[in-house]
Amino acid sequence: MEERLILQEIRETPAAITATIEETRPSAAAAAATVRRRGAGRLYITGNGTSYYSSLAASYTARSLPASEGPFVLAMMAGDLRYFTPALSENDVLVGVSASGEFRDILALFTRLQGQVLRVGVTHVPGSSLTRESDALLISGGGPSRVPVMTKTYASTLTAVHLLLLELFAAPEAVYQDLRATASRAEEAISAAEEIVPKIAEPVSQFEHAFYFGAGNGYTAALEGALKMKEMALFHAEASESWEMASGPATMVSHKTLCVGLYTGHKDGDEATAQAARHARQWGARVLEVGPTSYAGDLHLPVMAPRYHGFASLALVPPLALLAETVARVRGINPDRPAWSERYRSQGMTHIVGG
Repeated sequence: MEERLILQEIRETPAAITATIEETRPSAAAAAATVRRRGAGRLYITGNGTSYYSSLAASYTARSLPASEGPFVLAMMAGDLRYFTPALSENDVLVGVSASGEFRDILALFTRLQGQVLRVGVTHVPGSSLTRESDALLISGGGPSRVPVMTKTYASTLTAVHLLLLELFAAPEAVYQDLRATASRAEEAISAAEEIVPKIAEPVSQFEHAFYFGAGNGYTAALEGALKMKEMALFHAEASESWEMASGPATMVSHKTLCVGLYTGHKDGDEATAQAARHARQWGARVLEVGPTSYAGDLHLPVMAPRYHGFASLALVPPLALLAETVARVRGINPDRPAWSERYRSQGMTHIVGG
């Protein structure tokens, strides 16, 4: 039987979260202490693609933590930040997220800004180029990755940035405990998805479009889930905030559409997501809801919500990755060896694995 590498890494995600918490917290604490000593006013978290989505997901942690003082945290795409760099001061901090440690835009930023700002690198690969360009370094845990589509490395690098922000804003131990509990939530979500996804993959594979939506960290999970569906299953998919579903996506929702609503445990955000899900079902779409409860009464992948909604995407993304991997195989595609990998390399994205 052919080895399914992506499926294996999805299953390894909970262990990668736990390993990162255990192994990376000391370096996160050291980096946070350095940031505090500089009296940082602004902290930019940056990455491209999946690493940008994890940067955006981590930024919700900073928003949700009460703090009388601390830097303003902003997530930006690395290419945008590289070519449209705002005026920076010596008190600013740049956190660059690159699972491979080789992404060109991150490295170019770090090289150009040497000595101008504090550069904190977050990577999954010891000895990568980013480790040599960083003033402070966080290595995520969980072991090496062998797949071209990030799965467990999304979770482990995101966990590392969560740790940095928790240390920086002096979060209480209860918040760390909830972060640790995301590993169990992810494991339970993967187990449930392995029972449900094979039953729904065939009908899902027949749709023309997929619209993923959520609020807050549900939106970041929607971005990552849609990307996984495109990369693995070569399936048109896009993501919107729950409130944006009422405009652009609503014009195309029909019986040819899969809509995926993602819930985080944030009351107002989940209410908006539930309303969008119910509308999509009324407009004829099949609706897959990922979270504790189904509001549209259609398909459901159960995922427990965290106490602190900023951690939600860590458990929401693995079942979405499993769905994409399974749909790919139903469509006769091997996601472990994607045909598009050479397209990435031809653009200078030489960090892509596999193919």
